[in-house]
Amino acid sequence: MFRKVSTWKTVASALRTGRRFAAGLCYDKMSSKVRFSQEVVPVVSESQGGGGQGTLDTATRYSLILIALVQGWLLYFLHLSLDNELWPSTDRPWLLSIYSVVVGVPAFLYLGMERFRDWRNVIGVGALSLALSGLGSHLGWLLDTPGGGSSEIFEFGCSFLFSVGTSLFILAFYFRSWSANDRLKIRYSQLMEYSWQHALTIGMVGLFVGVFWLLLFLWAQLFDVIGIEYFSQLFSEPMFIYPVTALVGSLGLLLVRERIRLIATTRAVCEALIKALLPLAVLITVLFLAALPVTGMQAIWATGKSAFLMMTLTLIVLFFFNAVLSDDAERPAYPNWLRGWVVFGVLLLPINTGLAAWALGLRIEQYGLTVDRLWACALLLLIGAFTFSYALVILWRRLNALPAIRLANEWLALVVVAVLLMVNTPLADFRGWAAANQVDRLLTGAEAPEDFDLRYLRFELGAYGMEALESLKQSDFVANRPVLATRIEAVLKQEHRWQETPTVDAGDLAAVRSAIDVLPDGANVPDAILRRFVDDTSRCLTAEAGCALVQVDDGQWWGLSHQSETYLSGRVYELNEDAWDEIGTVSNNGCATGVIERSAMAQLRPVVGARFVYSDGACFYQIKPNVSYLEGLAR
Repeated sequence: MFRKVSTWKTVASALRTGRRFAAGLCYDKMSSKVRFSQEVVPVVSESQGGGGQGTLDTATRYSLILIALVQGWLLYFLHLSLDNELWPSTDRPWLLSIYSVVVGVPAFLYLGMERFRDWRNVIGVGALSLALSGLGSHLGWLLDTPGGGSSEIFEFGCSFLFSVGTSLFILAFYFRSWSANDRLKIRYSQLMEYSWQHALTIGMVGLFVGVFWLLLFLWAQLFDVIGIEYFSQLFSEPMFIYPVTALVGSLGLLLVRERIRLIATTRAVCEALIKALLPLAVLITVLFLAALPVTGMQAIWATGKSAFLMMTLTLIVLFFFNAVLSDDAERPAYPNWLRGWVVFGVLLLPINTGLAAWALGLRIEQYGLTVDRLWACALLLLIGAFTFSYALVILWRRLNALPAIRLANEWLALVVVAVLLMVNTPLADFRGWAAANQVDRLLTGAEAPEDFDLRYLRFELGAYGMEALESLKQSDFVANRPVLATRIEAVLKQEHRWQETPTVDAGDLAAVRSAIDVLPDGANVPDAILRRFVDDTSRCLTAEAGCALVQVDDGQWWGLSHQSETYLSGRVYELNEDAWDEIGTVSNNGCATGVIERSAMAQLRPVVGARFVYSDGACFYQIKPNVSYLEGLAR
């Protein structure tokens, strides 16, 4: 008996010595300094309850398993409706409304439910069901257009899952904090604890389910080797996949949620690693900003990825900085000079945010609003709210910065939720804004009708794009431009984005000339070149091909059939006696600005000393000769 007591005392003593791990920023009232310190990781008994610090009660355990099983079977029935084309799969708004509720509400309860017998669960489930139903119905309306294929469903679905999933994650730890208290009182330390618990729980449960299915795959493959295919057939049946995955996931969820010590230890390790990486992230930020006066801003404006990279770095510093916030002032994690270095880096983050906004603004000015750029704008505004808030708080209340930063985080997290949910409603849907802006650029002359991307409206903006095309079709602007009207008619008839539907009669050379750009302007294109080009590249007769014929000084004609901002390709023709022969293909080989400007190709010249290489002053293009042309040179 004495040995048992001694053993338990030794274990308890060892646990007490390892209580402080996580790094943080705190205010030391005795020394009046802002400091980073070690956070106390609570050591709790597995029998202790309340606030997520111990085991779940019996009713909550069984309710989580039951919710998972019901969810699994509901997903299976929805799968059957899709396979058999029965309601609700025949009505996309209803289908996605039901899917949103069936997936979102249980996921929220898995993380946010503290006790099954709690009246607050009814309020949370009711409000969330109404919200998710409306959001899913709007998504279904967006996709309920002719030609809404798998690529559009995937793209729209990923955006929806990211925004709504992030919102549910944040709302879950707010709801759990509310459920753990008798009054409507939110404590920041509790929110941070639950956010870590939820993130680690998702990761561990995902790993558990993944390993489970990996074992089943190995099981099936082993028996396939000896000629028994029963298991591989069973494991691929939807009737097995949905309920079993739900059951296994719920068991994994219970195992993780009841082991608070595992979560606390994993969190301590993560925070220790973040504490080590935060000064490096700050160093990268400071060095980048210090290098800009030397290198200049042109390189940032010339590329289309600078805003994304700066936003990513800012997000990393913000996440690391928040991960090390703490109240314990007994053991600072950093020495004074390193602590000051980190605070200095945080004060510079608004500059990074401003540069990213400038770069993004230049892209929008050049090419208009798209869904991707609007997402970047929204994320940049949210990042700016955090960075400017932190900088102002540190400068204004540097002796007591932590409470104000925490208060800002509590409100800004709810702002993030509001923004992410609003963009999935008709009030602020980015696809509607993008469609309106692109049409406005066309009508105001900011973009030429021949360069206007009708397929972007048709296949990437959902119902908003269809409405914009129908409105354009009826406008006076299009009535005076028959070529544009023909293109709109053709795009509306297409069933998918890459469908090649000829809209120009190949025998009508006048129509062919009007459908293909010619550089330099006013160059006389031989009829033989036109016929040869459209015979070789039939896609140039489609509505949105955007093909071009470029006259080169040395007598060549380049027929360009594919072009984007960074890529170009086509065929090269050269006069051989009385016939135009194809001598090879041409493609871009790098640009100083990173972006191809087709209009600049009117100035194409051979590069002296380089065989088959041409330049327009900004980009280089290389010809790859075909075998027959090289054989002719060899003779």
